Amino acid sequence: MFVFQTGLRPRNPLLRLVGSLLGLLAVLGVLALGMFAFAAFVIVGAVWLLIGSLRGKTRRSATAGAPAADNGIIDGEFTVVRESERRAMIGHSGSAAAPGRRG
Repeated sequence: MFVFQTGLRPRNPLLRLVGSLLGLLAVLGVLALGMFAFAAFVIVGAVWLLIGSLRGKTRRSATAGAPAADNGIIDGEFTVVRESERRAMIGHSGSAAAPGRRG
């Protein structure tokens, strides 16, 4: 097993105990700060929702104005391209025939 040794570790058992306690206090302090930050986010979010609900403002969804599609019909815009127009468009692109076709 690989152990990282720096040579900074004190040999005195009392100094080791003090260093361990300081490290433990540092970890607990970081955890406490994280807990308080999380609590602040929760409180601010709850107040935000409460103010929004008291004002009565509702968000309009994107589908609120559009009617729902019935029977699996999807509404959309399209352009019909006839076969003769398609061939003319292919001919104008610079090649004599469409790729993969023999003319």
